[in-house]
Amino acid sequence: MADYIVSARKYRPARFSEMLGQEQVATTLKNAIRTGHLAHSFLFCGPRGVGKTTAARILAKTINCENITADYESCGMCQSCLSFQQNTSFNIYELDAASNNSVDDIRALVEQVRFPPQSGKYKIYIIDEVHMLSQGAFNAFLKTLEEPPAYCKFILATTEKHKILPTILSRCQIFDFRRISTDTIVNHLKKIAEAENVQAEEDALHVIAQKSDGSMRDALSMFDRLCNYGDGKLTYVSVLENLNVLDYDYYFKVTDALLSEDVAKTFCWLDEVIQKGFEGDDFLLGLCEHFRHLLFCKDQQTVRLLECSDTLRNRYAQQAARASADFLVNCLRIGNEADVQYKQSKNKRLTVEIALIKMCYVNVALQLGGAESKKKLKESNTQSQIKDVKPESGSASTQSSSELQVHEPAVTNVTTTANNSGKASKPAPPSNLNKKFITAEKLLRQNTLLQNTPVVNIETDGTYQGEIYTLNEQNLDMLWKKFAEELPDDNVGLRLLMNMFTPALGENNQIFLTLASDIQQAQFEPVRFSLQKFLTERTNTKVSLIIQVNKQEAGNKKPYLPQEQLELLMAKNPAIKQLIKQLNLELD
Repeated sequence: MADYIVSARKYRPARFSEMLGQEQVATTLKNAIRTGHLAHSFLFCGPRGVGKTTAARILAKTINCENITADYESCGMCQSCLSFQQNTSFNIYELDAASNNSVDDIRALVEQVRFPPQSGKYKIYIIDEVHMLSQGAFNAFLKTLEEPPAYCKFILATTEKHKILPTILSRCQIFDFRRISTDTIVNHLKKIAEAENVQAEEDALHVIAQKSDGSMRDALSMFDRLCNYGDGKLTYVSVLENLNVLDYDYYFKVTDALLSEDVAKTFCWLDEVIQKGFEGDDFLLGLCEHFRHLLFCKDQQTVRLLECSDTLRNRYAQQAARASADFLVNCLRIGNEADVQYKQSKNKRLTVEIALIKMCYVNVALQLGGAESKKKLKESNTQSQIKDVKPESGSASTQSSSELQVHEPAVTNVTTTANNSGKASKPAPPSNLNKKFITAEKLLRQNTLLQNTPVVNIETDGTYQGEIYTLNEQNLDMLWKKFAEELPDDNVGLRLLMNMFTPALGENNQIFLTLASDIQQAQFEPVRFSLQKFLTERTNTKVSLIIQVNKQEAGNKKPYLPQEQLELLMAKNPAIKQLIKQLNLELD
């Protein structure tokens, strides 16, 4: 009983070659010893239980060894190594900064540094949990850490590097320790189980390794506890019971129910999981992890990312063959959303159940979505074919029976332009007006009108000698604003109107202006030809300005004038018009 030593201490590495998962650190330190390029201070940082303090002890032991081996390891037989192993060395000091973090503790350490070692090469100070030192202790330690005596070495260890002062970090060689992989922990536990005559199942060791989260010390502590529970036997079931881990089998069963769209069976499995004492968010996280593993099995390059036994890997591969990648990705998305909502939800179980219902019908949604996408693609192809049709003589009548869904702007009033024969023809409106469903015949008729609309010739007096601009959308917008700025001060209303509406450049040098009401058109009409002349001179191109009225579109985008608001109200409720007459009201 008294001689019992826990596995974390009994199987603690004593040489660089025994350091597991930190090969990069061991190689660097051995090369520094070989070349004699040892720094005066080191900082080992990383997660708990990954070997920081162990590496510090191995380094201290090796550099004071009297007979270093050919591979630069400690011999373990000399007086220095034996005294270290028996904790009687006067040259190696271990200080716990968590309990010795005051200024006085550091000053006492600094006083000891002044005296050289009585035997051996170096005096080595290992300060564990160095981030626990107070601000004053750090400041008292700075000068000594920067310029210690040649015979003194400092090895600092911490799990929280961000809490250490930058001035301390800059004086140390920093080594980052990483988490130990699951396979490395499992292999080490197998060796210990053989040495201790423990019958351990591989799946049980994998659960311990995953639960340890990369910490070898935690894994060994759990191993000792579970061995005591199983009386020398380590089974998968006993590990699940003691570590409060949900059996993988539940995730396989729930996924099978989801793939078969069996909501009732899914709810039954969820209830069984909750009855075992597991929270809904833990179940969701485990299920998403299960989907992640299945997704890894969809590609040979990612299969190696699975940290599990070969038996479990085969089960993942079999179920992944029956689940599509789209199904798994969508289930992961649903699970992640439910996990975010879980903490804010009052009925947490309902949140999990809703997520499972969504997962059950993922395949149905994917099928409907695929069918709808094909339908939309087919409709878009049909519309593009209609738009590419060239109008010919008599072709409109032959296509009048095809009721295809294409778009035409709805225009309530259009100012016409006169052609050479004296007849009025409606110009085609620009493509950015409000749209409604029409037939292909109407579309062809509009295209024909667009091509046959004549351009009104505006003769200039030739007095303009300024810069000529190319007629395009950018220059049209610039000239439009310039004309508005040159309007006289008594035309402020028209200036505001021009800034509210933007013209559109059409074919055959036609410029379309869509207004919101007849009142705005009447306000714009007096300067129409002046503006047309202005644009013709600046672009050296004979342009045609076409004013249109579209109350449906422009009225929704621009503010109504008072008269327009009244007209809309009377159109919606005729009784308002009668009320105005009876009360003899006038618009202010």
